[in-house]
Amino acid sequence: MSATTIVIKLPPDLAAQMPQRSEERREILILGLKQMRIKKALEEYRRGKCSLAYAAHLAGVPLRQMIPFAYAYGLEPYVPPHLLEEELSIEEASRL
Repeated sequence: MSATTIVIKLPPDLAAQMPQRSEERREILILGLKQMRIKKALEEYRRGKCSLAYAAHLAGVPLRQMIPFAYAYGLEPYVPPHLLEEELSIEEASRL
């Protein structure tokens, strides 16, 4: 797998917190990107632009994981119990 180098300018206080090992820096980036996708998807849900199931699809996480994230963001989603029993297709999620 080829790699791309990205240079990011950080304030000194954040730069001091960055780990030295490149594997740990890569993990920070991966975790941050996942959290950003979840946050953006939940903002769409909060604005009424999509269902929670579709927001989960946008974020790339299962609906079962998205529910606690929604609560953590101060939302109280209603999720019909049958939706938690099986995986939804993209078409089903977009109709909710």
